[in-house]
Amino acid sequence: MKKLFLILACLLLISGCGHVKLSNGENAVVTFDGIDAISSEDLYKALKKDGGTSKIITLIDTKLLNKLYETTSEEKNYIKDAVKTAKKNAKDAGAEDNFDLYLQYYYGLSNEEAFEDYLSLEYKRSLWVTDYAKESVNEKQLNEYYENVYFGDIDAKHILITIDALSDASSEEKTEAENKALEKANEVISKLKEGKNFDDLAKEYSKDKTTASKGGSLGKINIGDYDSDVVNALNNLEVGKYSETPVKSSYGYHILYKVSQDDKKELKDAEDHIRTVIGNEIKAEDGFNNKALKALREKYKTNFKDEELQKEYDKLMAQYE
Repeated sequence: MKKLFLILACLLLISGCGHVKLSNGENAVVTFDGIDAISSEDLYKALKKDGGTSKIITLIDTKLLNKLYETTSEEKNYIKDAVKTAKKNAKDAGAEDNFDLYLQYYYGLSNEEAFEDYLSLEYKRSLWVTDYAKESVNEKQLNEYYENVYFGDIDAKHILITIDALSDASSEEKTEAENKALEKANEVISKLKEGKNFDDLAKEYSKDKTTASKGGSLGKINIGDYDSDVVNALNNLEVGKYSETPVKSSYGYHILYKVSQDDKKELKDAEDHIRTVIGNEIKAEDGFNNKALKALREKYKTNFKDEELQKEYDKLMAQYE
């Protein structure tokens, strides 16, 4: 990233970078004995033809997003974890001693520093797309969601019984694993009916390690905070009651307990949460990421001074759309 920026800066700023002037006034980047030199203009044209548009988009987005978003500890941790994972994958692929080669093969990046720059850009792009999606929620969507979907926050607990089947398991094996999980969930419900304590059963049976030690406590949740099937089932439960039928979600089977439920917040207090939930649905739409990033560039009135680059950029955007 930084090397690319320096190259383009040298090409676009005709002075500097220890240039050698040619007879036509252009800067030479490579000279030969008895053969015409390669000029900065030659290199610039070659870069434009070979991925130049995507490279300049990377530079544009980096500049704009670094202005909008500071680098936080969360981003640094994200980058650290991603690099750690990539190094583990490189080791598994037999490239432990040549991480740069691994990055070049899988990401088209020259070294670890370039990889970190890439991760930083993708992290900040994600922040912008999320914010833009929230801004895209209109008043009609907001009001309809508040009236028809949103309810008071629920303080809840759960016991999760996972369906333990490998991704490459046969359909028969998956069915067997699902039936086994359902049987175990019903067994836990039977123990609740016998008067056993919910918290104790959560600690003993729940496969959600984050909540099991806390008696299965999910804290206060609403639509968008957890699997919608679970949250809706909780909303239909009476306070102080547990679900007498296991509730299935993408995680497995849940036995739910409703501790309490708050009164429904005023719209002004619930607005940010609702915008986030609807925004996440909008983000999932095909092509939305590109639409959001295009809007970012338009917001700052990005203006290509090179007509060829502008045409290539417009062509690329049209392909995405």
